[in-house]
Amino acid sequence: MNNTKICKKTNQMYSIGEVAKLCNVSRKTLRFYEQLGLLKPDHVSVENGYRYYTEETMNSIPVIKYYKQMGFKLQEMKGVQQTGDYFYQENIFLTKLEELKLEERRIRNSYTAVSDWLGLIREGTLASENRIQSVNVKYFEQENYVFLEQEFRHNYMDAVINIPWVNYLEEQNCAITGPVILRFEDCEAGDFQCSKMMIMQKPISIPNPKMPKRIIGGQMFLSSYHIGDLTNLAQQYKKMQSWAKENNYQCKNEVYQRYVIDYWSTMNVDNFVVELLIPAEKIRG
Repeated sequence: MNNTKICKKTNQMYSIGEVAKLCNVSRKTLRFYEQLGLLKPDHVSVENGYRYYTEETMNSIPVIKYYKQMGFKLQEMKGVQQTGDYFYQENIFLTKLEELKLEERRIRNSYTAVSDWLGLIREGTLASENRIQSVNVKYFEQENYVFLEQEFRHNYMDAVINIPWVNYLEEQNCAITGPVILRFEDCEAGDFQCSKMMIMQKPISIPNPKMPKRIIGGQMFLSSYHIGDLTNLAQQYKKMQSWAKENNYQCKNEVYQRYVIDYWSTMNVDNFVVELLIPAEKIRG
């Protein structure tokens, strides 16, 4: 028997090496297909274990490649060699379409989150390198945020990393993007000795419509970056309050800490950048 080619009547057989070369796949891949029961050789030599394939069997390889390209997993193709109409079944494609829609949504959510995170790094780097800490007035468009009210234990790492918040988002199957925002009330003294806080982030999608949301924006804010150690946040907050009095702005008794660069990106507190936002109105007359 020829170890590279044998003939059985008119049915030509190809060795595993020839199939690998003709179909541009490795021998390892062909053996893996065999292990999965996806593409079994038509003949295995009892003398040396060499594997041989008919042309019909070999033609299953381009089919496997194509359906793999469409997103089918190899495990989903079991039986295709024995059942000629396996991929002729409509329900298989409907199921795959639903699966791909979910994957498309996941990739879109990931793209949004990564893109927004890159924007934060660029924003924070720009503010830090130029030491931008002046007070400005900004208008923010309204946006919905998901939130969770919590006790504030005066530990910023725990407040920002916030394991209960992450667990809550997972339980609600809610994907988020952008910076962590901490909201405080009753901080008129400027020392952030508040006992309560609200952690907030922007949702990419909210599968649960009953999940509580809060609108931020639709008004003017005093804005100023704090750069460095978070224990000095109160100093920047007092600076903003003084600026408001000097420039005839009435501040609301609340403040938002928008974390641009923080513990999620680095443990070097010198690189931290937090934008303080205070809702404010110009005093007329």
